[in-house]
Amino acid sequence: MAVVRSAPPARKAVLNRIAAGLGGGYAVAAAAASGLAAALPGPPVEAAVTAQLIAYALFVLVALWSFVPQRGWAVWAGVLALIGVFMMIGATSGRPA
Repeated sequence: MAVVRSAPPARKAVLNRIAAGLGGGYAVAAAAASGLAAALPGPPVEAAVTAQLIAYALFVLVALWSFVPQRGWAVWAGVLALIGVFMMIGATSGRPA
């Protein structure tokens, strides 16, 4: 029977950042797409397309940024702050997403 050892702390930190980059980036992109689609001016279809294009760029930026901070909690704090900002933008806009 094989002995399973726990992952070293450095490997856990990398996995944490990968999860923040992929999962957090997806959540930021989803919040940005819905919030910006509701807040951008113009016809709803054009606002939704523009919001999706911005959301794709944000997904890539969050995935890259997740490896920049020194501490892992700073990545998650930034991701949650971005989600909150885009949710507030969508909530305070005049039209539904």
